Amino acid sequence: MNVNGKTEPFLIQTADSHPAPETLPETNAQLLTEQLLEELHKASHWQRQTLAEAAKELQELLKRLEETNPTATEAQQKAFVTEAITPPCKERFLNALQAGWREAIAEFLDNSYLKVGIATLEAWKHAD
Repeated sequence: MNVNGKTEPFLIQTADSHPAPETLPETNAQLLTEQLLEELHKASHWQRQTLAEAAKELQELLKRLEETNPTATEAQQKAFVTEAITPPCKERFLNALQAGWREAIAEFLDNSYLKVGIATLEAWKHAD
């Protein structure tokens, strides 16, 4: 093979030149699969629980604001909630947001607070 004016040897790789992928015994593969499924279940449970906590806290804050300022605009509602939630809680709530989070959080929020709750979470998500 001619590369930059020099003749280089041409290498042919055969199937024998690559090591076969390591295969685990059936019991190890089953154990790893079970462990993975358990971890996925824990993560899913954590996400749902955290989103439920976020929804509850958002809803309580919005209800409190509604009692003291029933004519608050959406921007005022978002600002109130953002100010009231501590940074560690905010970070934990944001960490729970993943694919399908809108649908998951919608099941925890009353309809009247759904729009502001989702808008607030989206604003936090895009701010980070």
